[in-house]
Amino acid sequence: MAHEVVLTETLVKTLEQFETQDTERIINKLEDIVDFPDHFLDRLKNHPGYKLRVGDFRVLIDWDKDNEVIYAIDAFERKKEYRELGELPYPT
Repeated sequence: MAHEVVLTETLVKTLEQFETQDTERIINKLEDIVDFPDHFLDRLKNHPGYKLRVGDFRVLIDWDKDNEVIYAIDAFERKKEYRELGELPYPT
């Protein structure tokens, strides 16, 4: 069964700052993961969230497996350190 993907306001604001082609790639990848998210998402170390790799970008994900909802929290360039992410704004 397909999962629902929810984009946070933070992610929407971040995507507005990216180049159009990068934003489209991220949105397309989020659409691709709804059927098999465990194939695309990698668990973060020392953090309760997941990451989605999209070229040179990473999308921070909170995956509610019980309710089949994927919260796309924020996106950033790969070179940014994960230590800067902080806590997830949604329950895990």
